Amino acid sequence: MDSLHFSEQHSADAQLKPHIIVFAGAKSGVGKTSVVANVAAAMAMRGKRVCVLDVDTGLSNINTLLGLRPAHRLEQLLFGEKTIAEVLLKTGEDVGVLSAVSLIGGAPVSAAQMTKLTEALTELEAQFDYFLIDTAATHTETVLRFIELAQSTFLVVSGDPAALTDAFALLKTLNSRQYSGSLRVVVNQAVDYPAATDIYRRFAAVAEKCLQLKVEYGGFVIRDENLPKAVALQMSVVDLAANSPASRCLFALADNIIKHIGSEMAGTGLLDYWQALLTPAPFKHAVADTAESEPTAAGNSWLAGDKAELSVSELSRRLLSAMKHQLLDQPDLERFTGEFVEAYCEQFGRFPNTFKQLFYRWLETENYAEPRLIELVTTLEALQAMRYQRPMFSLEENAARLVAQLQGQREQHKDLVEQLCAAYRQSFHEELFDAEQVLLERMQAEEFTEQRFEKLLEKLRDSFQARFKRPYQSRHELALASAVEALNVMGVDQQNLQDEITMLMHGFQLLGSRREKLLTALNALQNSDLPLVASAVRDN
Repeated sequence: MDSLHFSEQHSADAQLKPHIIVFAGAKSGVGKTSVVANVAAAMAMRGKRVCVLDVDTGLSNINTLLGLRPAHRLEQLLFGEKTIAEVLLKTGEDVGVLSAVSLIGGAPVSAAQMTKLTEALTELEAQFDYFLIDTAATHTETVLRFIELAQSTFLVVSGDPAALTDAFALLKTLNSRQYSGSLRVVVNQAVDYPAATDIYRRFAAVAEKCLQLKVEYGGFVIRDENLPKAVALQMSVVDLAANSPASRCLFALADNIIKHIGSEMAGTGLLDYWQALLTPAPFKHAVADTAESEPTAAGNSWLAGDKAELSVSELSRRLLSAMKHQLLDQPDLERFTGEFVEAYCEQFGRFPNTFKQLFYRWLETENYAEPRLIELVTTLEALQAMRYQRPMFSLEENAARLVAQLQGQREQHKDLVEQLCAAYRQSFHEELFDAEQVLLERMQAEEFTEQRFEKLLEKLRDSFQARFKRPYQSRHELALASAVEALNVMGVDQQNLQDEITMLMHGFQLLGSRREKLLTALNALQNSDLPLVASAVRDN
């Protein structure tokens, strides 16, 4: 598929019900839950009302990623102990989060409980425009039903070959079940845009060649150092660093969902969607699953005969024999294993006793990448918090672990403190520390010397000049400068006055000289008995 945009879908019906969008990941560790949480936050920042339904029975950790601590469980709603408003959690971006894991594979819901659930879903449906479903990274019947009943599904993949193989196996299963919904691929943890599109093109080409199935491009999320920081701070990366590379990708994905799903498709509604989930699957799906699961190759004829007469131990022996002789391919075997464990849990209400040993062996033998191990640890912490209604580690213990981890790493320690201060500022809209008070307290310490004070004062003066473009002067210095300036002005005025006095004295001298000359002339004329001539007087 050449187009890198959503296909436009038009509907004449007005949007009356919220949209149901499923996010699936065929393999754990691809970052599906992180994509769901951040896309929801990005859509909320665009003014949309978004709720995340967590139905991941394997790695249910969205509460931990968003820093939420559930106080109540959905079972309390079914028994009439709590309301949907009390069970529903809200993030800082006003994203609703509801864990619905307890409704999957548990005890059947009674008629009274179904009434309460219907009322709760109806109330919830009126509060949101979009419901993002975070499913488990398996190919179980439950996950397939979640995908089939939704109009839109985003399949989150990565460049890991194992993740792409599992994603192709999921497509193969959906294709055999005649899936008719819209499925789009999101490439997560991509190195850059060209690498993401290359992964998508290769994946889409294989799907079209082998399954005659076209999958659309949904977007990509670039690898970004801010993502693990956001996980550590238990907040969305779009809130922590809105302009980071990963945040820009997530905002683009959110905008495309709003534009091409929110405005051009009619929503199915949460109540109708959940009621369809509780309805038994159509018979054609069961037939398709049976036809696909039964071996057709001649080498698998060992299963021929009346299977009802075989004991569980005999079937197990034959299955193990087939595995040793490589008669089953890996995707089919993984799907069967997931369905087998799910059926066991439904039958006996618990996992097999050997599950713990198998889990440890899986961690030892699996080439477990560090991000996947971190995700697993955070999931275990979230499960502990939901089970016992308290975090696994106290704030003091977490702080001590961080300090020990950052021992000798000055820059990392400083960076973490700055991140915590930034998170506090965003949450409470004020600074964590009063800089003036902290400075005064530091000055009272014994190790604070006069030399340090002089250096600090010099730095403050330099900062003042850089900020206000003039040297710093205290009130006394300003008063003294004003007095000096006034004295200078007075000196200038005095000099001007002195100059004026000098000029006046010179004028007086000139007038006196002319007066003397005039008197002399008059006396001379009087003595000579000559008539007084005005012109002669003027000449003198």
